[in-house]
Amino acid sequence: VYRNALLILIGAALLLAPVVSAQQVDLDQTIIVVPGDSSKSMGFAPRAYDTITQGETDYFTKSVSSGTSQLTLDLNWGTPSNSLTLWVNTPVGLYGPYYDSSDGIPSNGRIALVMSGSGGSLPAGTWEFRVYGDSVSGVEDYTFVAY
Repeated sequence: VYRNALLILIGAALLLAPVVSAQQVDLDQTIIVVPGDSSKSMGFAPRAYDTITQGETDYFTKSVSSGTSQLTLDLNWGTPSNSLTLWVNTPVGLYGPYYDSSDGIPSNGRIALVMSGSGGSLPAGTWEFRVYGDSVSGVEDYTFVAY
Protein backbone atom coordinates (compact mmCIF):
# COMPACT_ATOMS: atom_id res chain seq x y z
CA VAL A 1 0.00 0.00 0.00
CA TYR A 2 2.78 2.45 0.94
CA ARG A 3 4.76 1.54 -2.16
CA ASN A 4 1.81 2.28 -4.46
CA ALA A 5 1.12 5.57 -2.67
CA LEU A 6 4.79 6.54 -3.03
CA LEU A 7 4.76 5.76 -6.77
CA ILE A 8 1.60 7.83 -7.24
CA LEU A 9 3.19 10.78 -5.38
CA ILE A 10 6.36 10.59 -7.48
CA GLY A 11 4.34 10.40 -10.70
CA ALA A 12 2.21 13.38 -9.69
CA ALA A 13 5.30 15.40 -8.79
CA LEU A 14 6.83 14.69 -12.19
CA LEU A 15 3.64 15.79 -13.96
CA LEU A 16 3.36 18.98 -11.93
CA ALA A 17 7.04 19.93 -12.17
CA PRO A 18 7.74 22.76 -14.61
CA VAL A 19 9.59 21.88 -17.75
CA VAL A 20 13.02 23.50 -17.71
CA SER A 21 14.76 24.09 -20.99
CA ALA A 22 18.52 24.13 -21.27
CA GLN A 23 20.10 27.52 -21.70
CA GLN A 24 22.98 27.66 -24.14
CA VAL A 25 26.09 29.22 -22.65
CA ASP A 26 28.99 30.18 -24.88
CA LEU A 27 31.85 28.40 -23.14
CA ASP A 28 34.05 28.77 -26.21
CA GLN A 29 34.39 32.51 -25.72
CA THR A 30 37.99 33.12 -24.84
CA ILE A 31 39.95 36.20 -24.09
CA ILE A 32 43.19 37.01 -25.85
CA VAL A 33 45.82 38.67 -23.67
CA VAL A 34 48.80 40.47 -25.22
CA PRO A 35 51.43 42.84 -23.84
CA GLY A 36 50.32 46.47 -23.74
CA ASP A 37 52.33 49.52 -24.69
CA SER A 38 53.59 50.89 -21.38
CA SER A 39 54.99 53.98 -23.12
CA LYS A 40 51.48 55.19 -24.05
CA SER A 41 49.72 57.75 -21.92
CA MET A 42 46.44 56.63 -20.37
CA GLY A 43 44.94 60.07 -20.93
CA PHE A 44 42.13 60.81 -18.52
CA ALA A 45 41.31 57.19 -17.65
CA PRO A 46 40.41 57.03 -13.93
CA ARG A 47 43.17 55.40 -11.93
CA ALA A 48 43.11 53.72 -8.55
CA TYR A 49 45.88 54.91 -6.22
CA ASP A 50 46.63 52.50 -3.41
CA THR A 51 49.32 50.88 -1.27
CA ILE A 52 50.08 47.23 -0.67
CA THR A 53 52.22 45.12 1.66
CA GLN A 54 53.66 41.62 1.57
CA GLY A 55 50.84 39.04 1.28
CA GLU A 56 48.04 41.61 0.94
CA THR A 57 45.40 41.44 -1.81
CA ASP A 58 43.54 44.50 -3.10
CA TYR A 59 40.37 44.18 -5.21
CA PHE A 60 38.99 46.41 -7.95
CA THR A 61 35.95 45.93 -10.19
CA LYS A 62 34.88 47.31 -13.53
CA SER A 63 31.62 46.93 -15.39
CA VAL A 64 32.34 45.93 -19.00
CA SER A 65 29.55 46.85 -21.42
CA SER A 66 28.28 44.64 -24.20
CA GLY A 67 30.19 45.32 -27.42
CA THR A 68 33.45 46.36 -25.70
CA SER A 69 36.22 45.14 -27.98
CA GLN A 70 39.24 45.50 -25.70
CA LEU A 71 40.36 46.44 -22.24
CA THR A 72 43.77 47.91 -21.45
CA LEU A 73 45.17 47.14 -18.00
CA ASP A 74 48.05 48.99 -16.39
CA LEU A 75 49.39 48.12 -12.94
CA ASN A 76 52.33 50.38 -12.11
CA TRP A 77 54.34 50.30 -8.90
CA GLY A 78 57.68 51.46 -10.32
CA THR A 79 59.91 49.61 -7.83
CA PRO A 80 61.29 46.56 -9.66
CA SER A 81 62.75 45.15 -6.43
CA ASN A 82 59.18 44.59 -5.19
CA SER A 83 56.91 42.11 -6.95
CA LEU A 84 53.16 42.47 -7.50
CA THR A 85 50.89 39.95 -9.21
CA LEU A 86 47.68 40.66 -11.15
CA TRP A 87 44.71 38.30 -11.54
CA VAL A 88 41.66 39.05 -13.71
CA ASN A 89 38.35 37.34 -12.94
CA THR A 90 36.01 37.70 -15.94
CA PRO A 91 32.47 36.39 -16.51
CA VAL A 92 34.01 33.47 -18.45
CA GLY A 93 36.90 32.59 -16.16
CA LEU A 94 39.97 33.54 -14.18
CA TYR A 95 43.05 34.83 -16.02
CA GLY A 96 46.51 35.11 -14.55
CA PRO A 97 48.64 35.29 -12.65
CA TYR A 98 50.42 38.09 -14.48
CA TYR A 99 53.84 39.20 -13.29
CA ASP A 100 56.20 42.09 -13.98
CA SER A 101 57.60 40.32 -17.06
CA SER A 102 54.17 39.29 -18.46
CA ASP A 103 54.11 42.38 -20.64
CA GLY A 104 57.43 41.49 -22.28
CA ILE A 105 59.45 44.03 -20.31
CA PRO A 106 61.15 42.36 -17.35
CA SER A 107 61.80 44.15 -14.07
CA ASN A 108 60.29 47.59 -14.63
CA GLY A 109 57.68 47.53 -11.83
CA ARG A 110 54.79 47.53 -14.24
CA ILE A 111 52.31 45.14 -15.88
CA ALA A 112 50.70 46.54 -19.04
CA LEU A 113 48.27 44.22 -20.88
CA VAL A 114 45.54 44.41 -23.51
CA MET A 115 42.65 41.94 -23.32
CA SER A 116 40.34 41.37 -26.29
CA GLY A 117 37.57 38.90 -27.05
CA SER A 118 38.24 36.12 -29.54
CA GLY A 119 34.80 36.77 -31.08
CA GLY A 120 35.37 40.51 -31.45
CA SER A 121 33.99 41.65 -28.11
CA LEU A 122 34.71 40.93 -24.48
CA PRO A 123 32.18 39.19 -22.25
CA ALA A 124 29.94 41.79 -20.67
CA GLY A 125 29.52 41.95 -16.92
CA THR A 126 31.46 42.75 -13.80
CA TRP A 127 35.19 42.08 -14.00
CA GLU A 128 37.24 41.75 -10.82
CA PHE A 129 40.94 42.58 -10.64
CA ARG A 130 43.15 41.32 -7.81
CA VAL A 131 46.48 42.93 -7.03
CA TYR A 132 48.60 40.73 -4.77
CA GLY A 133 51.73 41.79 -2.88
CA ASP A 134 53.86 38.82 -3.88
CA SER A 135 57.19 40.06 -2.56
CA VAL A 136 57.03 43.53 -1.01
CA SER A 137 59.49 45.19 1.32
CA GLY A 138 57.63 47.65 3.53
CA VAL A 139 54.70 49.43 1.88
CA GLU A 140 54.49 49.83 -1.91
CA ASP A 141 52.52 52.62 -3.61
CA TYR A 142 50.90 51.73 -6.92
CA THR A 143 48.35 52.80 -9.50
CA PHE A 144 45.93 50.56 -11.37
CA VAL A 145 43.75 51.42 -14.33
CA ALA A 146 41.48 49.35 -16.59
CA TYR A 147 40.14 51.26 -19.60
